[in-house]
Amino acid sequence: MMSDVTLDWRNKGFPATETTVSRERIDERNWRITHEDLMLPAAVLLRSAIVHNSRWMKRFTSLVGASLAPHGKTTMSRDIIAMQMADGAWGMTAATPGHIRIYREFGISRIILANQLVGRQSIAYVASELARDAEFDFYCLIDSIAGVELLEAGLAAFDPGRPVQILIELGSPGGRAGLRDGAEALRVARRIAESPRLTLRGVEAFEGIVQGQKGDEDSVRDLIGRITTLADEIASEGWFDGTPILSAGGSAFFDMVAEGFARVSGFETVLRSGCYIVHDSQFYKKLVERLEARMPEVANLGEGLRPALEVWAYVQSRPEATRLIAGLGKRDVGNDVAPPIPTGWCRPAEDDAVHPMGADHLVVRLDDQHAYLDVPAHSPLRPGDMVSFGISHPCTTFDKWRTLFVVDDERRVVDLVETSF
Repeated sequence: MMSDVTLDWRNKGFPATETTVSRERIDERNWRITHEDLMLPAAVLLRSAIVHNSRWMKRFTSLVGASLAPHGKTTMSRDIIAMQMADGAWGMTAATPGHIRIYREFGISRIILANQLVGRQSIAYVASELARDAEFDFYCLIDSIAGVELLEAGLAAFDPGRPVQILIELGSPGGRAGLRDGAEALRVARRIAESPRLTLRGVEAFEGIVQGQKGDEDSVRDLIGRITTLADEIASEGWFDGTPILSAGGSAFFDMVAEGFARVSGFETVLRSGCYIVHDSQFYKKLVERLEARMPEVANLGEGLRPALEVWAYVQSRPEATRLIAGLGKRDVGNDVAPPIPTGWCRPAEDDAVHPMGADHLVVRLDDQHAYLDVPAHSPLRPGDMVSFGISHPCTTFDKWRTLFVVDDERRVVDLVETSF
């Protein structure tokens, strides 16, 4: 469903020559990034890349026999989430109770909260939705007896009329939430199975916490083995209700997760990758290259994931031969994993061609509204030129934009997406 959005001065990138423009009239404006029709900086999504990535993941999950509940926190966009659901997503993954509420407004009927459900307001909201809508298929995590007791007490005050579905969460030493000890995990599983307010539906973990560490692939294999071992032990006790779920949630090792879970029978595998839909220009690009090396058969799926997100900015100054200042900063792009990557440039005073950017142009620092680039002395860039920047880890760029412009391959604006952070 196309969201009803009207653009005005409150939307970054909105043209200064306009007052208000409704979403349905955007395509008629024929705005082009390279014609200077938007105020920069502006964040854009390449439509062809988004569509390609969504369909690629559909083919991947079909190849490995898994279901997909994408992490919607990447984009928090009604339209992108609708595309993911239309391309066969089993459900959506939420990080917070606030996300659950937003997804419900988006019309999502199956949600995994990849977290513990804690707090009076959060428990009350989920319980009210379960009571109101018999089709609402909700799951959350528990990693302790204390977590069981806390949720039971909350549900006693706000009775949803049916048990809440639980996935036991496993974790790694030194990592995030999740049970470290197998014997304790079995005690928690038994306690959930005995609860009249809860029902045990599966086992899950977030394997991505180890990415970038030495031996990360071995650590992922170990965690997957712990998940399947625990799941088999719980199944042998008869503590699961219905077809049990095995789930993991990163965007780096989802091939290993699918392969490891496929070795046990009688379980449904649910992957939770979210960044695939936008991909990126460095961090996940390198991680997916590792995936392709581990799993050569993905070559049969056709071209791999494409970076879809660009942020455009002007060259503001070149105060030194090898120093360039561009007009974007921490308010516009995430840099929690790596700085933005200059990918192309154009000189609108001469033509609208986008030229590739050499790897010797590097962002070395970000202020709130400025990017510092080290460039070679022979770089052609000068003030007034426009530069496109790719990003690493799209989650922390999306949350800086109320709206992002959707463009075709000629950088003509054809639509927009609205975010709900």
